[in-house]
Amino acid sequence: MPPVSKWLSAHSIGLLSVLVLLASAARVIGLDHLLVWHDEVFTLVRVLGHSQHEVQQAIFSAELLNAERLLDFQTPNPELGWSEAFKAFAGHPEHAPLYYVLGRLTTSLPLDPLVSLRGLSAIFGILLIPASYWLMRELFGRGLVPWVSASLIAFSPLQFLYAQEARQYALWTLLVVAASAALQRALRRDGITDWVVYGILVTLGLYSHLLFALLIPVHAVYGYLAANSNQGLFLPEAGRWAMATTAALIAFIPWLIVILSNLEGVERYTAWMTIPIGLDQIAASWGQHLARIFVDLNPETVNGLWVLALPLFWALVQFIRHAPRPGAWLLGLIALVYLSAVLAPDLILGGERSRHVRYALPGVLALQLMVAWVLAGAVRAEKRVTRFIGRGVLAAIIAVGGLSLVAIQASDTWWNKNFSAKNAEVARILNAGAHPLVVSSDIGLSSGELISLAHLLDDRVRIWGQRNGSEPVLPAGFDETIALTPSPELKALLEQEYELVPVAGTWQWFRAIPRGSAALLTPGAGSRDKSSARP
Repeated sequence: MPPVSKWLSAHSIGLLSVLVLLASAARVIGLDHLLVWHDEVFTLVRVLGHSQHEVQQAIFSAELLNAERLLDFQTPNPELGWSEAFKAFAGHPEHAPLYYVLGRLTTSLPLDPLVSLRGLSAIFGILLIPASYWLMRELFGRGLVPWVSASLIAFSPLQFLYAQEARQYALWTLLVVAASAALQRALRRDGITDWVVYGILVTLGLYSHLLFALLIPVHAVYGYLAANSNQGLFLPEAGRWAMATTAALIAFIPWLIVILSNLEGVERYTAWMTIPIGLDQIAASWGQHLARIFVDLNPETVNGLWVLALPLFWALVQFIRHAPRPGAWLLGLIALVYLSAVLAPDLILGGERSRHVRYALPGVLALQLMVAWVLAGAVRAEKRVTRFIGRGVLAAIIAVGGLSLVAIQASDTWWNKNFSAKNAEVARILNAGAHPLVVSSDIGLSSGELISLAHLLDDRVRIWGQRNGSEPVLPAGFDETIALTPSPELKALLEQEYELVPVAGTWQWFRAIPRGSAALLTPGAGSRDKSSARP
């Protein structure tokens, strides 16, 4: 490398290391500022040992409740121990239990349970940055590539969001990256300790998310390609890989038994994924996902954001053409398998998995690392023009990523809160009333939405849930009423006196406006497609 390029690389690494530290620290700041959405609600419910049946029985009792009563399911109860927690975990076997077990441990800390759970995710989000550095160093050696990779992950708004969410996705992504780096290290050094570390990481990965299992065939194919590329003897390494993987699969058998004993529950809780959406929606969703890897300045879904993903495709072509083998194959396989696992079923069988980027996070991260390799090559290129462009693009990505992190920190909601994203607006309407009331029927997501809302409600707001199988009788004496997923019976009763107007940007919340009132609102954006709902 020419002296000028070495000087640039040394100074670039120093600057990048400072920026990475700042972006890493941002992950533990303001863990309580974004609203608690439906899935986070049930993370807390299960971690604290409550059953979903218990929650529904308490809420849909035709009694007037306040927010504090609903938040009982979000605070530790000394009477509910580990046995109740494990029953709650087993009740949802589609969620591997590692994050929930660790989350249960954090609830013993002198912190708000939500902050402790999000803090757990933040730790995994921070560890993802050095893990990405480790993987890229194993694949492509020392120098600028690992540092550029770490900086892109650190300033990625998409990775930042899931590092501040009380869900298992940051842990899962971390273990995918760490296990891949450990595999490359084991293949390179072929030491017993290296293979033991790899086996442990695969075991933890299987217990972090069921989709981690897709990494096993990825690693098998990569190991074969790497051995052939290096003209090495594949048989000894293959045997040790098989032993480590087999040990991990054996260790996973207890949870596999839980899954097999409750397949009906798995099918029921994942049935929402098969709700079909159009090809235009699938394409728009992926355009949004790919752009949000690098820039995400608005809590709303912004049309046309997919245009920003076009330079990504150019970078991927450059990586495929020029990145050294066999390292390029590992990132390519991770991206191909995890992106296909989400996209292919939607295209072939129909479904809405593509709406939810969280299921493809390992594949998305692999794309980020490919871009990092291309950028690092441009920054240290011999041609001055190429270096200038590379440094400018890298600086721009870090700048817009940093602005995105600031925008997220300044907001009270964001798009990743899914159908709960407008709950803060619903709470503002209710809190402004003198005698506000929320009414709801027990339809799919209702209990999670009500508890999400309860985190934001004043004490004077009352919550009424229609008892299943009973005729609704509305409480009297309230001046502001909002309905959540009303049953046909409850809806008919409300419409005798009110016009039900969707709260803007939602499909599940309806503001009850007295008929003939001058304050009658227009539905606006409330007629959104219901296909993103989770029953």
